[in-house]
Amino acid sequence: MQVQTELYIIAAMSENRVIGVNNRLPWHLPDEWAHFRKITDGKPFLMGRKSFEAADSLHSDYRNVILTSHLPDKKELRTEYAKDISGALALLSDEKEVFVLGGATVFLQILPLVQRLYLTIVHAQVEGDAYFPVVSQDDWELASSEFHGIDDKHAYSFSMNLYIRKNPGP
Repeated sequence: MQVQTELYIIAAMSENRVIGVNNRLPWHLPDEWAHFRKITDGKPFLMGRKSFEAADSLHSDYRNVILTSHLPDKKELRTEYAKDISGALALLSDEKEVFVLGGATVFLQILPLVQRLYLTIVHAQVEGDAYFPVVSQDDWELASSEFHGIDDKHAYSFSMNLYIRKNPGP
């Protein structure tokens, strides 16, 4: 029996849609990282090469599929490589749920195929060079939201949101 793979984007963006600067996150939010780990524990990740190689990237302890046009000389443990989205999805076809971690180009390409967005909104305008794609609110329903204020460990307030696609495709 074929497994129906569900694709979920998990990301954090500022109010001006910034997700990165110089291949790093522009903030440090420990409670948001804890949320990320809780949601993604034991699940496979799909991401672009630059996201995988970022100094602050998280890798799945279970399975990572990396989009890249150049296969690395040295293979990483629990890591597979694909040249495009269709190749990555073929590798992941036996998985029930897959979390897409970015970057910006990967998000843009895979957004039409995604069933859920775990999207943290960082309540700030920040400088950056990578942006989350514009998402039509007509396509998504906010299922849950948890606000976290500024405190000793968090320089920015943020909201951890779950959006579910209103009209999933075939």
